[in-house]
Formats: sequence, structure tokens, C-alpha cells
Amino acid sequence: MSQVDKYVKSLDFLRDLFIEMDSLINPVMGITDWDDSVCVMFGDKKLLVSTDGPYSIRLVMKSALIHASTDVLVKGGKPLFCVDNLIGSDDDVRKMAESLKNQAYAMNIPLLGGNTLFEDVEPRASITVVGELLLDEPIRDSGAQKKDELLLVGEPIWGSQQERITKAKILFHTWYEILDSGIKLNASKDVTKGGLIPTIYEMSEKSGREFKTRDTGLPSTRNLDNFLISLPQKEKNKVTGLCEKNGCRWYELGSVI
Repeated sequence: MSQVDKYVKSLDFLRDLFIEMDSLINPVMGITDWDDSVCVMFGDKKLLVSTDGPYSIRLVMKSALIHASTDVLVKGGKPLFCVDNLIGSDDDVRKMAESLKNQAYAMNIPLLGGNTLFEDVEPRASITVVGELLLDEPIRDSGAQKKDELLLVGEPIWGSQQERITKAKILFHTWYEILDSGIKLNASKDVTKGGLIPTIYEMSEKSGREFKTRDTGLPSTRNLDNFLISLPQKEKNKVTGLCEKNGCRWYELGSVI
């Protein structure tokens, strides 16, 4: 099975099953959009919500909360808090909970609740992140325009837990500056499950545009957890300038044709 089939097309039945749910609440961004987060009105604010996992204990012990929160961040939001679901042996659950607590403190995303089940099964964790939209509208993954530049923002979040936290802090700080600067971003998506291949495919298909890409030197099927963005040519130097100011890696991926 290809990466696109495994991580994109195999889930199409779920969109078809739940798409009518949008009519119950009329979300800003919901099942119809099939994006990284859901966006709903909450009073005079717009909330972004995303759930991710179940993560293996290996990833929970390193950076699961970071990976879960980027789905909110990349849509133009600031994570406010998270809740978790843990399952496994007593020892494994305790280890995962301690690791998530450390990540929550490091990233300033408090873990405020959840559900825990002790079972003799492979330990797993799912994390739901709630955030506030910082823009007027979320940055959808379907808005790439002809002649846009395609960039990857951020170094792949790999390594030890501390290395991943350090890289994530640089990415988060830089991204907030990009959002605050008023730079026009036509589309954005985090490079997670399946890596660049399904991410590029999904953004291209949903935008109705063809992407011309080049080799970045990064693996194309591995979770990078950095951000793929599509933006007008005139905005490119503004983004790369902020990246360089903050020591945030960026990569030229190509263009929209």
C-alpha cells in the first residue's frame, strides 16, 4: 500500500460517514474541510481543536504532545491546554504521564485532564489539544495558489526529548512571529503521518493545483513535524528572514504551477 493510500485515501470513508455532522453546528472548519484541526465559534472567539494518536510509548516518552499541538499551531492557533487518554500497565502509564507532564511544562501547554485505563496491552496515548485562533480565519490546507512558493518551515523534530523540545520551541516562536507579522499564507499543513508524500498530495489535491517539487535532502516518508506552507512569491523573503533571525531551519520545496 502506498503512503497516499495508507494515510489519505484509506480514511475517505470516515469523511463520507460523518460529513452530515457539519449541519448540526455549522463549524468554521469541520468535516467538509477534512483539515488538521476543527475550528468552531465559542462566544466571540474561534477555537481550534485536534486529537491525535494513539501514540506508541516510544513517541510518548519523547514528543507526543508536541506532535499533537502542531495541528492547532499550523492552522494559525495558539494551543491553550490539552487532555489525554492513556492505556497500558501501571508502570507504563506512570512513565507516559510523567513524560507528558514534562512536555506540558516545557511547551507551556497545560495538561488539565483525561482518562486512564490499566490493561495488559501495548501502551498507548491519545492527546486532544484545544487552542485559540489568532487570525480572522484558519489557514486551510486547500488554498494554494498558482505561482505560490512552497517552503518547509522548521527543522525535523527528531532526537532526544530535550532536543525535540528545543527544536519545537524555535519552530513555535518563529511561527507566532510569522502569524503576527501579517504575512499572507495561502495554505499550510504539518508534515506528520506518512511524511512529505501524503502531505504534498493532500494539499495539492485539495487546492486543485499541481505542485512542482525538488529534493530537500529530507526523507519523503518520515514524520518531520515541520510545516509545509504555500505563499505568494513576494512573501517568501519575509518568512525566510524571520526564520534566519530565530535560527529556524527552512527548506525550499518548490512551487505551485
